[in-house]
Amino acid sequence: MKPPSEQEERPGGTSRPHTGGAGPPAADVLRFELAPELVAPSIARDRFDRWLIALRWPDAQRDDLVLALSEAVSNSIEHGYGIRADAPGLGVGEVAVTAHVLVEADGLRRIVLVVRDSGVWREPVVPARFRGHGLSIIRACADRLSIDGTDDGTTLTLTTRTAPAPLDAA
Repeated sequence: MKPPSEQEERPGGTSRPHTGGAGPPAADVLRFELAPELVAPSIARDRFDRWLIALRWPDAQRDDLVLALSEAVSNSIEHGYGIRADAPGLGVGEVAVTAHVLVEADGLRRIVLVVRDSGVWREPVVPARFRGHGLSIIRACADRLSIDGTDDGTTLTLTTRTAPAPLDAA
């Protein structure tokens, strides 16, 4: 029997554009869905990190982006679906993650990362005392951040700071 993280993970994938350059093309879009479980942030971190490595994203920015995604997925699980370590339960719905690369005219790249859930939106409590710093962490890791919380769920959209094209992308 597979562990729950593999059982509950829904298949996702990447689309690979054709590139005329040498070597295999890097995926410019990443999409996957996760069941709202405590293991979801770990799965999301692993998939997103592998994708960023394939894109040869700069290491320091990659670490920030993986952290931001982990916080966003954790917020969906804990706040949107009400799943916590002391009340694990099984949420109904999913956490959908989509990321794509934008290439600007000057060759610099950005990633637009979207995390969606169909959980219940709750306004953040300010000021946070011991917890509740996830959105601050996400903001610190992004160039732009928007959050759309409605009765149908929450959509978080993060746009990264620019990153250079890989050296051999000429």
